[in-house]
Amino acid sequence: MNQTTFRDSMNTVGAAHTHPPGMKRPRPHWLSGQRLWIYPLAALVYYLGVALAYVYHLVWLKDPQLGVLAADCLPFWSASHLALQGHAVDAYNFGILKPVEEYAAGRPVGILPWLYPPTFLLFVYPLALLPFTLSAPIFLFGTLALFVKVVRTIAPHPRTALLALAFPGSALALTAGQNGLLTASLVGLGLVLLRARPILAGLCFALVAMKPQLCVLIPLALLASRSWRALGAMSAGVAISLLLSVLAFGSETLVAFVHNMGLANSFVETGQAHLFRVPTVFGALKLLHAPTALASTAQAVSALCAAAAVCYAWGRPGAFGLRAAVLVCASMLVSPYLYDYDLTWYGILIAWVACHAKEHGFQRGQREWLAALWLAPIAGLTLVSHLHVPFTPLISIATLWMLIAQIARERGVQAISDTAASS
Repeated sequence: MNQTTFRDSMNTVGAAHTHPPGMKRPRPHWLSGQRLWIYPLAALVYYLGVALAYVYHLVWLKDPQLGVLAADCLPFWSASHLALQGHAVDAYNFGILKPVEEYAAGRPVGILPWLYPPTFLLFVYPLALLPFTLSAPIFLFGTLALFVKVVRTIAPHPRTALLALAFPGSALALTAGQNGLLTASLVGLGLVLLRARPILAGLCFALVAMKPQLCVLIPLALLASRSWRALGAMSAGVAISLLLSVLAFGSETLVAFVHNMGLANSFVETGQAHLFRVPTVFGALKLLHAPTALASTAQAVSALCAAAAVCYAWGRPGAFGLRAAVLVCASMLVSPYLYDYDLTWYGILIAWVACHAKEHGFQRGQREWLAALWLAPIAGLTLVSHLHVPFTPLISIATLWMLIAQIARERGVQAISDTAASS
């Protein structure tokens, strides 16, 4: 069976359909054309209005209750400041870190500990060479530019850049001051490079280890697909960056990081974290006041199912866009500690699904689901916080199920075509 026949077969499982001559063509899908300009532009106008309102309250009204914008970037700058002073290990001591954060912010701040491995300290090391008010925008908008570039590379389209800029996950990461855009860009870039430049891909994946809870399944995918060069490069990259961080900042930073590893999970367990912003199975059950043992067991099942999905998708040849989307989605179902600003990874997932659909067509209802994913990062703040119904982890679970089902269908069609070709 040739490639054209195979694509026609794919249409029978819900992809793009052809129509016999004389049959009335269906109306264009509602989520296409002009609407893909209007909706993201409306979102950008809304963001601009919020920004202007913030500036008005800050400068004109001088509201003392106004929170610090991009507050989560304060630990990055403060850890950099301490490292530049030769006291990198003090970044892990909240009693020392907090005064530095308040100095950078110019006002009291909440609990903002440094919970990252010393390898990420290498990354943020130069931030404090500039004042916080300059370094934070450079860091955040620099990662936004990288994110837009990676998404456009995965899914080139005239409206891709606009959709990436208006993506609520981008706005959330910027206002929070987090590194979600950076980690999403690195995993997306690694997947882009994997087939042609596996060593560079492995190095990109090694950088994702700055947030260890998000990179757990990447080595499993590389192992299942026998991507030995990428796996070797990732392992070497992690080892070298860890060695460099120890040489630069001392082994005490590694010991301090290991000592603080349980702190993030304890925030979720004790309810100190805003659980409506934690889109994990563990966080959802804790928000429903479930026992910790039950929540931990359910999270372990979630992680095992995610690992199984990655093994299924990557263990056999298949459409790379769907396999990449599975890895991105599954990676968000492993750790109990995940915040809504990490859902910037949905942007990479959407791009890979769109990339696959460009060749094979969209499944029925898939564009509507991708639109829901585009909005999903703000579901915790806008819906869960008011309804107290923690449905956000179900979005990732349902998405992973859909992707695995689509891979299974397409493999079935491919098996039929292979059988027909050999007979």
